[in-house]
Amino acid sequence: MKISFKILALGALVLSATGCENFIDINENPNAATAVTPDAILAQALAATAANYTGGPGVAGGQNYNSYTSFAAGYWGKSGGVSGFGEERTYNYSTSYNATLFVNTYDNLNDYQLIQQNAALYPNHAAIARIMKAYNFLLLVDEWGDIPYTQALQGATETTPAYDDDVAIYADLLVQLTGAIADINAVATDATARTVGTEDIVFNGNMTKWKQFANSLKLRILMRQSQTPNASPSVTTQLLALQTAPDGFITADVVAQPGYAQSSNQQNPFYTRYGLTAAGTAAGDRAFILPTNYIINQYKDNNDPRLTQLYGQGTKLVNDVATPGYYGTDLGEANPPAVTGNNISSRFLLNGGLLKGASAPTVLMLLSEQLFLEAEAETRGLFGGGESAAKQDYLDGIKASFMQFYRTAGTDIRPARTGDVPATATIAGAVASTPGVAQYNTYITANATNPLVNYDLAPTNGSSLRKQSVIIYQKYLAENTIASTEAWADFRRTGQPKFTVSREAATPGRLPKRLLYPLSEINTNNDNLPQGVDQYTPVFWDVVD
Repeated sequence: MKISFKILALGALVLSATGCENFIDINENPNAATAVTPDAILAQALAATAANYTGGPGVAGGQNYNSYTSFAAGYWGKSGGVSGFGEERTYNYSTSYNATLFVNTYDNLNDYQLIQQNAALYPNHAAIARIMKAYNFLLLVDEWGDIPYTQALQGATETTPAYDDDVAIYADLLVQLTGAIADINAVATDATARTVGTEDIVFNGNMTKWKQFANSLKLRILMRQSQTPNASPSVTTQLLALQTAPDGFITADVVAQPGYAQSSNQQNPFYTRYGLTAAGTAAGDRAFILPTNYIINQYKDNNDPRLTQLYGQGTKLVNDVATPGYYGTDLGEANPPAVTGNNISSRFLLNGGLLKGASAPTVLMLLSEQLFLEAEAETRGLFGGGESAAKQDYLDGIKASFMQFYRTAGTDIRPARTGDVPATATIAGAVASTPGVAQYNTYITANATNPLVNYDLAPTNGSSLRKQSVIIYQKYLAENTIASTEAWADFRRTGQPKFTVSREAATPGRLPKRLLYPLSEINTNNDNLPQGVDQYTPVFWDVVD
């Protein structure tokens, strides 16, 4: 992490606290820094997290968590109209694959570290930074396992940090999230504390929502810990306590909205890469990515209307007749179909559920994930409420997915900022006319006898894992592309769903379990690198296979 330590030692980026363009542009000159305050850093730090999670071409050559995991989790394949994508197709990773993502995440963590250093004057900003550090460290652990943690972010005082055990990091992330909630509660009684305003591009300074987000991240962490053989009794205790935690969990999608607009360098980064440019022409990677036949068939075979909301139709020659339909590629296929000519594959639908528009926000956590996590905890007896509560949260998770995919860019906005259209993503606020609700009702009705949809018909896998598979399956459909990182983690954690990989893809016929440590660490911190680790070495919670 040579770059990260250098940046922290030089000081913070010179950042303005006003202006939508500056909220998005984080590429200022670090050598020009003279003074910086947390309210001048927060917006750009949050925008950088969003870009790292689902970024565009301007973010380290497009390296980001969701694009990488969309291939790994079976959602994406490459088209025949482009070369490259060798590691995505073969699942044979190298030390350069997503190496910049590792460095960029630590650079982003440095931003939050700088905010925390001013906690005395900006306690709410520091609490937000503490939560977002946990969010980012969680991403790093889930993709690389052991990472620098306790000695990280120390600037020039520690340029070769030790690697911490992933189990220990997970445990401390829970401590940090609990501490952040306590920090926010303490600030609430301090009339002199600085408030958080529009620089909070996620919740607009609503600290209750930040506490809910922290609780939801704790649930994500605890559920990954819960199936490990060495899961301590405290995991179950913490889960039971978390169910009734003050302030509860998120009630809507958590999104970052720094002011994306149809203008050069201001568009939603995912839309810029896979949709249209600001000039209205096809984005550079639009023709390079195809949905897999597997994910298309999951929607098609279950009469799922989300299929038509996510992808446009292609054409295929059938008896010399160009026949429209939804066509993809096989995961890892050596000779995938093209996007021109007579056989044309499906692509992301413009202004649909994935490519909502240039001004759409970036999702940091889905409401559907939260609800499916609750359903899983309930059906496994880790939360109270039993099967009836699990079924309701399961159905609400599906509904939240439909609402997310069917919302337009104009209504998919974080609430409470002057001039914004209020979001309508809460389950409690859903009515018959809410986008996606009618389609959800059609889906549930059409699948009354389908055990992959009807919770009551889902198979049981023993008392400790009752109906977990159908919950994970529907969660997988909900997280397609916009939260592939969580779907990939769930696949490694549970072995579900069983998506198909071409025999040409995996070497030696296995899917990888992690990314390799980047060459930058090998060159600058090799003495501390964990030994005997390859791409098939699981992180600690990957215990199913």
